[in-house]
Amino acid sequence: MGASGQPAHARIGVAVTTVGRWEALRDLLGDLAAQSQRPHVVGIAHHDAAQSAALDAVIAPFSDTLHIRTVVSPRGISNGRNAAAEAIGDDVEWLWFPNDTSRVDGDFLERIGQHCAPPTTVVAVQLVDREGPRNPLPAPGTEPTRRTVWGAMEPATVFRRDAFQAVGGWNLALGSGADTPWQSGEGPDLLLRMADRGDMSVAWVGDIVVHAQTEFAHLPPDERRRKQRSYGRGAGYVLRTWDYPLWYKAAHLVAAALMPLRNPKKFGIGEGWALLVGRTEGVLGRTFSSKGGNQAILR
Repeated sequence: MGASGQPAHARIGVAVTTVGRWEALRDLLGDLAAQSQRPHVVGIAHHDAAQSAALDAVIAPFSDTLHIRTVVSPRGISNGRNAAAEAIGDDVEWLWFPNDTSRVDGDFLERIGQHCAPPTTVVAVQLVDREGPRNPLPAPGTEPTRRTVWGAMEPATVFRRDAFQAVGGWNLALGSGADTPWQSGEGPDLLLRMADRGDMSVAWVGDIVVHAQTEFAHLPPDERRRKQRSYGRGAGYVLRTWDYPLWYKAAHLVAAALMPLRNPKKFGIGEGWALLVGRTEGVLGRTFSSKGGNQAILR
């Protein structure tokens, strides 16, 4: 407890991996510097040592307000997140993993810190872009299950550091930039591993928001379809590796096929087809063409 009798401010570390989107990263650091309760440490991982000087120039204006540590990591968002968390070290209790394009309001960390208390090990808030919420959160008090873990979006989730470390952090075989075809699904996989260990209590907090770049709308059509397919693969692969029931896998495939009807503003027929193909590849554990990546069964 603090001197006022209120709970002490949670020691939150912010672990960011960037692919060189310097303007966006500068905006995020500005948001962190302006917080009513600033982060304890900010760890930033990037994937190209030749860009270290560019990163130093981005973080220099914040050196008086933020404690920033940088590290070069192998390619892939899971590699970067793990490296940034390691750079932060053990002097924080909680870890938040925003994207380098994430934005937050000035009281974000103060408000989220109010939920960072035992027995909670995970705080999941709402991820929103200009198209609206990415995933509807379960109602507050909902028990975490194999179904509800999909409601937590990685850049809008805070983890107790010891619980995160106990399961080995992010799965390097999953996530954008991974050296596998499974370019998403790292969030549900992490939560499922935490639940499997018996070390997960989730606070679903729908009135705290992380603002995100649009997932696909800002991309040209071919890139949207490529990304839908690669993201679909990762989700399907998590369904496979975690032995979800056949009916649940089938429901996810049907949902992908119906996306152009369910969400026509975001999914055209081409995007819906790409998502269906990707989820099918993930559920089967293999890609259908050499353009899709590694064709081997990777179960």
